[in-house]
Amino acid sequence: MSDDHEHVHDEHCGHDHEEPDALTEALLRAQSGLKSDVQALVDVLDQAEVYVPLAEDVPGVSEDEQVEMGEELTFRPHMLLDAEHRAYAVAYTDPALVEPLLEELGWETSGGPLKFIHLPLRVALDLAMESVEGRDIEGLAFNPETDLELVLRRDEVASLAAGQALPLVGYVEQLPEGPDTETQVVEGAEPPPAELLSALESAKSRIRELTGYLVQTTFNPERDREPHLTITLFVSQPDLDREALAERVMEEASPHLPSPGYADILFKDSPN
Repeated sequence: MSDDHEHVHDEHCGHDHEEPDALTEALLRAQSGLKSDVQALVDVLDQAEVYVPLAEDVPGVSEDEQVEMGEELTFRPHMLLDAEHRAYAVAYTDPALVEPLLEELGWETSGGPLKFIHLPLRVALDLAMESVEGRDIEGLAFNPETDLELVLRRDEVASLAAGQALPLVGYVEQLPEGPDTETQVVEGAEPPPAELLSALESAKSRIRELTGYLVQTTFNPERDREPHLTITLFVSQPDLDREALAERVMEEASPHLPSPGYADILFKDSPN
């Protein structure tokens, strides 16, 4: 990652938030993953500020000194690694929120107590789209391992930086369908591939509890980034293991799914 940025520097951790600020409230809303809730982050983009933990002290800047935005600063932030050793940029809405992870992470600044650099949210988003040692940063983790955690993938960071809200796939997929987020059938869409229909028919012939299926192209602007297939499976037993059944069906069907390469699976009881 390039370490040259223009920022305000703030090294103290005594940041008092008795009431949630606008960014905190926006992060809480965005945890649903719904596009309209993610819009709250876009709405605070030009006002919000965050704190980024420093791996090394900033030369020539004393504690609590505030540096004009026009000055060039070189800094090295701490990063988080996921299970696959992919790097994520980190930002906190309040420096005190690092405490639950501080001992586990062993984070220090130049061998001493951890310090932070105080940045506009837009700059933190830019930071998460850069590269470190020749590899891309995978995304941005706000307030990791706290109730205010929000992890954004790289494409989600880029969309927010451009002022465009989009559904957050990792969060919205955990939500059940609700009456306020109804999915629409896309009229005039391309028919499903014949190979997919053949695979579903084969599964129906082998699985006694599967009595039928329906394949439609659907789109939900709150939850989806693009139209995709929804496969409704009609079953004869309402109390069967639906997850296991879906896995059995998709073993045959998945290789034949058209772009974007996935499908939602719904279940309905077979009509009497």
